[in-house]
Amino acid sequence: MKIRFYSLAVLYFSLSALTTTYAQQKQALLQQLSLEQAVKLGLESSKVLHSSQMKVNAADAKVQESGASMLPSLSVSGNYTRLSDIDPQRINFSAASLFTGVDFAALPKASQDAFLPLLAQLNKPAESGSSGGVGFPVILDNFSLKASVAYPMFTGFRLEAAKSAAEYNAQAATQDLTKDKIETAFNVKNAYWTLYKAFQLKKVAEESVTQVEARLKDAQNMLKNGMMTTNDVLRLQVQLSNTQLSRIDASNAVRISMVSLNNLLGLPLATELNLTTSVEYQATTTPEFEQSLQKALASRPELAATELRIKAAEESVRATKGAALPQVNIGVNYEMANPNQRYTLAGAVWKGTWNLGVQLSWTVWNWGVTGYQAAQAEAQVAQVQDNLEQLKDGIKVEVMQNYLSLLQAKEKISVAKQGVEQSEENYRVTNEKFKKGSALTTDVVDAETARLQAKVSYVNSVVDHEVAQAKLIKSIGEQTVAAGK
Repeated sequence: MKIRFYSLAVLYFSLSALTTTYAQQKQALLQQLSLEQAVKLGLESSKVLHSSQMKVNAADAKVQESGASMLPSLSVSGNYTRLSDIDPQRINFSAASLFTGVDFAALPKASQDAFLPLLAQLNKPAESGSSGGVGFPVILDNFSLKASVAYPMFTGFRLEAAKSAAEYNAQAATQDLTKDKIETAFNVKNAYWTLYKAFQLKKVAEESVTQVEARLKDAQNMLKNGMMTTNDVLRLQVQLSNTQLSRIDASNAVRISMVSLNNLLGLPLATELNLTTSVEYQATTTPEFEQSLQKALASRPELAATELRIKAAEESVRATKGAALPQVNIGVNYEMANPNQRYTLAGAVWKGTWNLGVQLSWTVWNWGVTGYQAAQAEAQVAQVQDNLEQLKDGIKVEVMQNYLSLLQAKEKISVAKQGVEQSEENYRVTNEKFKKGSALTTDVVDAETARLQAKVSYVNSVVDHEVAQAKLIKSIGEQTVAAGK
């Protein structure tokens, strides 16, 4: 009995833990979401924006690289070489009197360091089996350490032009990021309002099903009392089936729209969203078309990015033409070597030496290669300028289309609202007649269908107006969360 009791207790607590975990998971998948929160989440989780930001970072790094190439560079190197063994080399002189009369004390220390070992060798008596003279040591292990400083003093303005082009490209990348933010915000708002519309249509469908079910129940009671025909009841049953099908379609549309919005927000696809921002249409003044167009031409980041790329292309032309000018480079080297070749007789000892050099190079003739490259760069400038004009034409068309769509949406709202009021009144009058027996079942069904269609049209027109307004804002180049309440 005790074992059974303990088993039941363990089972009970396990089921309780599982129930609590499931409730917590379900609660975690429920999320209250406003339009502003949705836009913020969409901007934070967008992979497109992350990619655009990386492009900006890369362009900024390119600017730093171009600037660094104009500064002096320091390089160090080390070397070890093992030579094959050879016979010692000697130089024989007829007499050491070659240096007679030379005052070595008056020579610079570097000259003394070079000649004193040579003089010692000349004055050294020849060993047994040796022919005398100066012998050069055989050093098999060679070491060297070298530090070099190079500075491009003049490069035909190519480095300066390359840096300017990189700066313009970096600014263009920033404008591209702004454009992607505007488009991402619009995509999130569009998905938000699409889900909102699906919720509203589902609500209308559920209300319609509830009303038809109540009417069908009344009709069945009237049929039992002989106050209605079987055919009338069948008509209501057909209407109920149609409204139930509409509710199923509306529920599926909610699920599909919710999955799309969750994907844009970076949330689990199964997350249940409760939209807290609603649409409450209020008549507002639509800005003039010319005003909207001028604002778009001044604000659209695509235009700014293209203009910056034109400047970058012009700098590329300048850099290409700079190849026809001479180049001047300065180099400073310091070398520690063992042995140092400048100290011939020093032997296997470390010696340090330095050198300073100026290099001038100038391509006088290369069969017009530089001119051809400049022509290619100028053609690319012309292409980008043509792209700018095409982009302006496209923006004009886009603003005009969105402007007309917004005007149309505003007109449809007033008409749809009037249709809802008329269909409500028609349904009320027809339903009263039906209760008094002066209207047929088909009249009530038609009135109910007309009212449902009027409500659907009103929901569509209100949400379409919100989307049209967001489209116009996007085409103008603004980053704002449109309307809603």
